[in-house]
Amino acid sequence: MLRTYTGIGARATPPEVLGVMTRAAFALMKRGYVLRSGHAIGADSAFERGAGSAAQIFLPVPDWRGSASTFHVGTLGPELWGRAREIAAAHHTAFAGLSRFVQDLHTRNVFQVLGPALNSPAEFVLGWTADGEASGGTGQALRIAATHGVPVYNLQRARERAHVERHLVL
Repeated sequence: MLRTYTGIGARATPPEVLGVMTRAAFALMKRGYVLRSGHAIGADSAFERGAGSAAQIFLPVPDWRGSASTFHVGTLGPELWGRAREIAAAHHTAFAGLSRFVQDLHTRNVFQVLGPALNSPAEFVLGWTADGEASGGTGQALRIAATHGVPVYNLQRARERAHVERHLVL
């Protein structure tokens, strides 16, 4: 069985935390884990650097930000993307008022937590938020994780960061 985790966080994640994310992703890759993330600037990119090819990168549209990932509406299919969109809408109070592209960004967060067939939740979420909570896409992923009982480890919290640094960072 594929072992996965979701690596996410704010675009404005502090540089020292980005380094922890990259090193943690590398350590997790060495232990057989596959990263799920969304190719955003900041935390997502730091996780991708560490995970290398052991990653499932979900995009809002094909070739987003130059990614060659094959996980997007064009390959996942409109039916599955539509199911993910319904989950995204259920976890975002203002979803209907968002632009189509921003809705697609939030929809890709569903796959980051639940997997490419929406039936295999990640073992855990590793991320960073400025205040221990989150808005935007990170908040969306955290709400989905909570609904599905996926544990979240937030590197903003000193105890959780120390745990990750002690046990994951090489």
